[in-house]
Amino acid sequence: MSDTFGAGYAQLYDLLYKDKDYDAEVALLERLFQTHKLEGNAVLDLGCGTGQHAIRLAKRGFEVTGVDRSPEMLRIARVKAEQSLDELSPQPSFVEGDVTTVRLAGSSFDAALMMFAVLGYQVTNDAVKAALRTVRAHLRPGALFVCDVWYGPAVLHVRPSERTKVVDAPGGQVIRSVRTELDSFAHRADVEYRVWRLQGKEVLAEMRETHSMRFFFPQELALLFEASGLELRELRAFGDSDAPPTEETWSVLAVGRAV
Repeated sequence: MSDTFGAGYAQLYDLLYKDKDYDAEVALLERLFQTHKLEGNAVLDLGCGTGQHAIRLAKRGFEVTGVDRSPEMLRIARVKAEQSLDELSPQPSFVEGDVTTVRLAGSSFDAALMMFAVLGYQVTNDAVKAALRTVRAHLRPGALFVCDVWYGPAVLHVRPSERTKVVDAPGGQVIRSVRTELDSFAHRADVEYRVWRLQGKEVLAEMRETHSMRFFFPQELALLFEASGLELRELRAFGDSDAPPTEETWSVLAVGRAV
């Protein structure tokens, strides 16, 4: 068993999620910034991974600092940024650190992000509050916080299913299977990923990771935000619409403001 987002999984990460519409997500973030009257362009991307959001925001003129605990993810992010950003775009700064403990001395931001369920990787109440305190510690009063999380009513209503994904890769394929066990009392889903890299019929590599994910309910989120110096201003279905979430809405977008 490898650590979550170990080197092997990190190297396949962008390939496995190549169908995720990061362009649409960043366009949505920019609309939210406008709607909630973002002042300034300094953005802290906590749990930035391979820089998919950070690099796109930099292309739109934002000054982004990305934080992640995976050195391999950060290595990939730095290479991608150097290759894809021109001299007119501010280069993101990528810092290794844990979202529950990192403190960037002397840094204050106009917005903070935790995208792709990063807050959900904090499965205990103490860990969630620690991550939200990190957010608040880096925001000036009135600054914005945006995150997406798994929506508890939908997780318990729809319930996760076993899935298999096959992706073409240079010289072969990558196969990933997903199996999830729910703990409704702890608001936690333990997601087991098994990944095989194939060349023809030969298995070049095999890895297994278990990602424990917290899912959240609306009043729970409001209370956790309040306890951390944030006000929950908006909770909506994660997508292009501004529709309220339903029991079919697996992911929701939360918008908070530093008080």
